[in-house]
Amino acid sequence: MCLTTKYINPFTDYGFKKLFGEESSKPQLISFINAFLELDNKAKIVDLEFENLEKLGLSKRDRKTIFDIYCIDEENNHILVELQRAEQSYFKDRMIYYSSILVQEQGLRGLYFDGKALNRKKEPRKVTWDYKLSAVYCIGILDFEFKSMPEALEGGDYLHNVKLKDQNNEVFYDKLNYVFVEMPKFNKKENELVTYLDKWFYFLNNLDSLDKIPEIFSNDKVIKNAFKKAEFINMSKDDQNIYLASLKEYRDWYAVLNTAENKGIRKGLEEAQKVIEKAQKEKEK
Repeated sequence: MCLTTKYINPFTDYGFKKLFGEESSKPQLISFINAFLELDNKAKIVDLEFENLEKLGLSKRDRKTIFDIYCIDEENNHILVELQRAEQSYFKDRMIYYSSILVQEQGLRGLYFDGKALNRKKEPRKVTWDYKLSAVYCIGILDFEFKSMPEALEGGDYLHNVKLKDQNNEVFYDKLNYVFVEMPKFNKKENELVTYLDKWFYFLNNLDSLDKIPEIFSNDKVIKNAFKKAEFINMSKDDQNIYLASLKEYRDWYAVLNTAENKGIRKGLEEAQKVIEKAQKEKEK
């Protein structure tokens, strides 16, 4: 495969996890997540631990779930970051389902006291868990325009900060947070970047089309290191081959998607033409 760019494509499965999902990528992931937390003036996280990406559920019959990036910060907040390449009919449902797994896993299983299993043969002691939950943050990086968002948000808004609210638009529960980013709608130029989140979005949207680090990142150690990690030439031969396979899959996916969309457009035009012709004939009668 011919590779024509200096930096890898961050929207490939390999590219996204290379930039944010490796142990050596912690500084980049912490910076990226903190940029989202600033939306709600949340305290910045200092450290995090990567968690198992595969969830088997509470029983063997439950459906297996595999996350893209899942981590827990020093305050025990659960953070899920998902990269989605194309819209699905029930994408919002899937994100709700994913967050429910992270909530459900916080419950105690069996009898516990102060974190230790109780001896069932002895007098049961009071279980200490009172249903207090840690916060769950679900971040969706979308490589498409999210058409199933409410009409009021379509058109210009690319960032959707979703919370559980009451009929007065007051936040009812602040421990369940969803943020969706429609990356194709983010079109700011380098001189228009204002927030740190803007800088990360610009990095993602333009990475594989750049041949050098833009001036705006010259004093940003974290993002500059992200550029270094993204250099194809700096990767091992094995990693280069894995990335090229991931890139081919990404390109094939979009070729199939574009073909399906074009067929749909042609079919729609053909149906519209039939309707017009039928209406014209009715008019001529």
